[in-house]
Amino acid sequence: MRAALLIFTMLTGAGAQGVIDRVAVVVGNQVITDTEVRTEVRLTQFLNGQPMDLSAAARRQAAERLVDQQLIRGEMEIGGYQAPAGSEADTLLRQFRQQNYPSDVAFRAVLEKYGLTEESVKRHLIWQVAALRFAEQRFRITNPPQTAESADRLVDRTLPASSKAEEEDEMDAWLKQARSGIRIQFKKEAFQ
Repeated sequence: MRAALLIFTMLTGAGAQGVIDRVAVVVGNQVITDTEVRTEVRLTQFLNGQPMDLSAAARRQAAERLVDQQLIRGEMEIGGYQAPAGSEADTLLRQFRQQNYPSDVAFRAVLEKYGLTEESVKRHLIWQVAALRFAEQRFRITNPPQTAESADRLVDRTLPASSKAEEEDEMDAWLKQARSGIRIQFKKEAFQ
């Protein structure tokens, strides 16, 4: 027993040099970390042109979005939904930069201000396209957006108000049902 404890301590001690991240949310057997929540806040505010706000309320809203994203990813895997091609990420990023920043220097300055990388923005943009395509296929949303705007602005711009409301109701009902079928635990200390 002592030998096993000593070996365990040695093994875990060797890995202790890395950064340990706090668990913010547990969704079934998946973990969402504090770093993922904070990155989601920064990405959303960056893409929406909002001032950076890492308050507990903003982090909680981001965590709620990440739970929904986790549920959507699970459904996409089960349903065999097609993911966007990786090459689309460069196009999306280029479109976003052209629409929002006059120069590469300005873009990089804002990335730095929000503590983001170009790669994290590309991953987020490609995820938005994947989620929108999932919604189009799963809930029959028409006119899927093809630009790099935020998901909320894309839906607002592309759907008539009545159709958008119906599709959002369907998606909300599906997410509510999906949430009820899985254990979701928000760690209180992560949102203080």
